[in-house]
Amino acid sequence: MIEKLADMVGVTPQAFLATIGIFGAAFLVLFIKMKIDEKKGVNSQEKEDIRKIVANLAPGGTEYTAAYAHSKEVYGGARVRREVYHYYAVGFRPDQTDHLWVIPIGMEGGKMVYTEPVKACAETVEYIGGNAYQLLLKFPGKRQNFIQLTVDASNTRLGKECQVNIQQPEEAEAFRAFAQAFQERVNDTLGVDKKGRALHS
Repeated sequence: MIEKLADMVGVTPQAFLATIGIFGAAFLVLFIKMKIDEKKGVNSQEKEDIRKIVANLAPGGTEYTAAYAHSKEVYGGARVRREVYHYYAVGFRPDQTDHLWVIPIGMEGGKMVYTEPVKACAETVEYIGGNAYQLLLKFPGKRQNFIQLTVDASNTRLGKECQVNIQQPEEAEAFRAFAQAFQERVNDTLGVDKKGRALHS
């Protein structure tokens, strides 16, 4: 069996087995790292930083549920692709589904930094697109003027794709419920559907 598989890929059985061993070891190391990072993320400094940012920057921020959100934009074609990652602290209240606070964040020298908060509501957006798992906030202006938000339950450090260890299963579940109600309420106020098309009465 090994000989046939090795022959199919054009290498010796020894080289084939060695390659499998290397991939297996790499997978094991990555798996162990992710499990360690998951444990670290339950009460991590990054999770606390997200809470503090929302508490300090959103008006009445201590009453909001704070969560870490991210998005990825892909530019280019099949040959040349560029991936751009964005990170956010979001603040939301399940009892106030008419708005959402979004605060762009980043990591500099191992510390979390942030910029001005953005209030997403019927007064500031054109429509709310996407779904509860990937919310799209479309702001007035050029076509690319939007923010995509994904709130994952588990976030572990994976280089530039994810720079934090944050475990937030309760926050992620609460955000998905909030996101659907938020999308419906804001779009209904604006008289549009989730693609920004006017609703006909």
